[in-house]
Amino acid sequence: MRTRWFLPMLALALLAAGWLAVAPPPAEARAPAMLTPFPTPTPGADGVIRYKVQPGDTLWRVAAIAGISVDEIRALNHLQPDEALQPGQILILGVGVSEEPTPTPAAGARPTDTPTPTPEPGVGTLCVLLYDDENGNGLYDDWEDPLAGGAVSVTTRVGAVSLTAETEGKDFTCFQDLSEGEYIITMAVPKDYNPTTAPNVTLKLRAGDTTYVTFGAQRAEPAVAPDQPAERKSPLLGIVGGLFLASGLALWVFAFRRLRTR
Repeated sequence: MRTRWFLPMLALALLAAGWLAVAPPPAEARAPAMLTPFPTPTPGADGVIRYKVQPGDTLWRVAAIAGISVDEIRALNHLQPDEALQPGQILILGVGVSEEPTPTPAAGARPTDTPTPTPEPGVGTLCVLLYDDENGNGLYDDWEDPLAGGAVSVTTRVGAVSLTAETEGKDFTCFQDLSEGEYIITMAVPKDYNPTTAPNVTLKLRAGDTTYVTFGAQRAEPAVAPDQPAERKSPLLGIVGGLFLASGLALWVFAFRRLRTR
């Protein structure tokens, strides 16, 4: 009786051992992709917002997370168009407001009725650039050059400010010490160029800000003159020529016959 149950149990044990020997090992869990941390930039004691470049950072990533444009980062840090970021490099992302603790009045001190002074309007800077938009996409690419000869106009809706300048083709043309408020910036492109962006922009300038505006222009292709139709010759010239040929042939036949009759 024991032998009858022993053999089937032994066969099952051998089958289980063989299956465990050939079964594939469990797949290893993959580690999640690690992202480079982006510390939250905060203003320092002087109110300047600084950021330390992390490994793998690019200008586009820093600009997207910080909420500013690539052009603003380049201008604030005097970066060349083809200059790459280096880990540990300190970037200026803007100017904030330093937080200073509010003094707590001493116990038992009576508050005084001090009138709150009215804040005076601040000033900002507006910088405008006209670039040679060679590919005509309406976006300022790093390899595209500034363009000279553009006429810039900066005005307000009420006419309190009306400034003009001409682009020099080297860098941004800046208007400093502008009172905060809404401005209309208009760009007239040079001759033989066509605009690739809107000719005017309306924006609000805040106190302490340096705002950058770019306009694009592409060289116009020279006009191609349509093919001139072939000059039609007068049929009268053909008729006169045919008469001359016929007259010459008749004279030759007459002379040939006279020579044969002699």
